[in-house]
Order: sequence, then C-alpha cells, then structure tokens
Amino acid sequence: MESRSYREWRRSYYDRFPAFWAALPGVEQEEYAVLGALEVTPEQVRELRTAAARLYQLLQRQANVLQWADKSALLDIGIPPCAIPYCQIVIPRMPGTMCGRFEFALTEQGPKLLELNAETPTFVVELFQMNSKFCADFGLIDPNQHARMQLSRAVHASIQAGIAWLKPRLWRRASVVFSAYADIKEEHNTVEFYRQLLGPARRFAYHTSFCRLEDLRVTDDCLLDADGRQIDVIYKMYPTEYLIEDCAPDGTPVGLRLLDLVRRRRLAVLNPPSAFVLQSKALMALLWTAHRAHSELFTSEEHAWLEQYLLPTYFAAHDLQEASNFTGSYVAKPVYGREGASIAIHQGSEILEKSPDDLYDDQLMIYQQHVPLPRTTIPTEMGPTEVNLVHNCFVVAGEPSAIGIRGSRKLILDNDAYFIPVCYPQKL
Repeated sequence: MESRSYREWRRSYYDRFPAFWAALPGVEQEEYAVLGALEVTPEQVRELRTAAARLYQLLQRQANVLQWADKSALLDIGIPPCAIPYCQIVIPRMPGTMCGRFEFALTEQGPKLLELNAETPTFVVELFQMNSKFCADFGLIDPNQHARMQLSRAVHASIQAGIAWLKPRLWRRASVVFSAYADIKEEHNTVEFYRQLLGPARRFAYHTSFCRLEDLRVTDDCLLDADGRQIDVIYKMYPTEYLIEDCAPDGTPVGLRLLDLVRRRRLAVLNPPSAFVLQSKALMALLWTAHRAHSELFTSEEHAWLEQYLLPTYFAAHDLQEASNFTGSYVAKPVYGREGASIAIHQGSEILEKSPDDLYDDQLMIYQQHVPLPRTTIPTEMGPTEVNLVHNCFVVAGEPSAIGIRGSRKLILDNDAYFIPVCYPQKL
C-alpha cells in the first residue's frame, strides 16, 4: 500500500471515532494509531497473562510488607515523606490496583518485566475498546474479547468498597467523580470511558459525573465538585507525586489536604493508596534483592517465577567494589518516571540512548538489565517503518486482562510510540 493511500485509509477509518486520539498533534510524529494489526499467538497471550498474574501476587505482597513497615521502608523506595501517611492507608475489599498495566519485553525466554504502571495507567481505551472495534471491523479475532466486562465489574466493585469504607457511613446516594484535565483528550476520554463502563447510573446506590481537575475544591471536611457538591469517591487521572506538590494561589497545600481527607476516611480514591506504592519501580529492585537472598517471603516456586520474569535490577549500577552489576548494557530509570522521561541506556561508559526530557532527574533511580526488544516492520504514514515492540498486559482487580502492543523507532518508548492493534492468527 502506498504511503499516500495508507494515509487516506488510516485517517478515514479513525475519523469514525472522534473521541479517540488516533493522532498526536504537536509532536514530530503525528500518527499514533496504526491501520493494521500484529498477530499474537494464544501461547504468547497465555505467557503474558500468566506472567502478569504471578508478578502481581509478588509485587502486591512486597507492597503490603512496605505499607505495614515503619516509614523508613517507604522512604527507601522513593515515597516522598509527606505522602507516607497516605501510603499506609489500606481500603478493605479494594484490590491493590483496580486497573494496572504491566510492560514486558517479549524475549526468546518469555516475558521479562520492564515495569508496572499501577496508579494512573493509560492505554486503557486502546486495549479495552479500540482493539475490539478494530478486530470486529476487519474480521479479526480479538484476544481481549471479554476484557471490557471484566473491567466494568472491577470499577463497580472498587467504588462499592470505597463507599463502604467511608466515615461517617453514608445515608444518601454517594457521589462518584471521574476527574482529569479536560483539555488533554487522552486523559479526559480515558476517565469518561471508565465512567461509561458503569452504564445507567440509576442501577447503583451512587451517581457518577465528570469534573475537571482544575474545578475541584478542597475544604477541611470534604472534596467538592464544580457545583459545590460533596464528592465521596474519585478516580483521578493525576499522579500522586504531582498532587502532593499542588498549592493554591495563597500557598495552601491543597494536594496534601486532599490526601488527608483520604487518611480521615472522608474521601475514597481510585486507584487506592496502595497503587502509589506499587507504582514505584523500586519494588523490582527489592524483589530482585529478596530473590538473590533466598528470602522466605517467597516459596521456592515463587523464587522460580522471579528468576523467570525479572530482569536483574539494583539501586546502583556498580557494587561496593565498583564492579558493574550488569553483563552488557543496562537501563537507568527514575522510580516514579513516566513516558520515557529521564531514562538512559548505558553500555559501560557509553550512553546508547537517552531521553531528551529530564523531568525526573532528581528522583531515586533504579538500574535494570537491558534486553533487546523484538522488532518488526509496520505500515505508517511515512511508509514501512521498523519499530521496537513493548508488550503490555493489564491486571484488573488482581486478574490478568487485556493485552496489547506499542511500537517505537527508538529504544526508549515515549509519547511518540505507536498503538498497534493485535489479533489472533486467522487459523488457530
């Protein structure tokens, strides 16, 4: 297909979905959603989902230990001191993350964990909605066929758990708000997708609405929406590490006041506080250290899982004798970094690739063995393009769910990476 013809077909197809961000205006590479699908075998999907299920168990156990430990343990994984009381909150019957996304390098030895996006994952609409639409429109077999219903049940269950946890007990219909910056299309429409998953609100003992982040108001006793109504449960597409820095024009630390409302059980938040602990990439270094030390926190079978799925990960690139902890290249990444910012790939004293953005250079860093990503050629508006692939698997209420692929011409995936629909082979 010639690039001009491909461009016309791609834009014509995705124009049918005005709420979706098929293009990324304002960046060098405008195309985001590819018109085409990559085949994934049932075996690969099983491998990804099995890895996600097993790793989630182990990461959640490690996070639970940290939540119940003294504050120094949380400080050691990069949690800001002011967020410690928030991170120690546990909401019963609410999973550690309602919806989180694992990123894997799919190697010849199987999936290798790159990171877990546990608190405010994106790529939700792409895998839980758009992938299914694409497969249906082109007669393909969707690996994520039942994922949307799974997510819908998890959102409802988490909201119910949040309402039940609040004090004082509610005797009125609860208010559930989904919030993001309205002028950021991806974030706004992601939270709207979550809200629409619930269907007609009259079925529940709560009502839902959208409220722009900038319109939220924090008082001593509650969080208010734009109309001054009290909010009981909020899904915020806004990372906690940003929130704790937020202040009103008069200097009032409104972000910390919001977290204190959660601590006092005046507000429930999705994803819950435990997701902020799970979000720290330092947990991978802790798990690797525990594995190398044969920690009794894990069974012999679980240690085999850690060996199978984890890449060697440390808090320093060199040991105490200044010898490298790695064979070959390694990746330096901030524990709360996002979208590829402040990441560098090192080969000895040489830097193979470094992200242009240094937003998170002041954070605690971890160092992870670098593995080559699988590569393939995809159709794009620039013509056939060779890309590196990162395989994703969501975990929903502790269970593996939708899978999908992002591709990039670069080694470090950032906002410019492509969304590539996936399908099963036509002949299974």
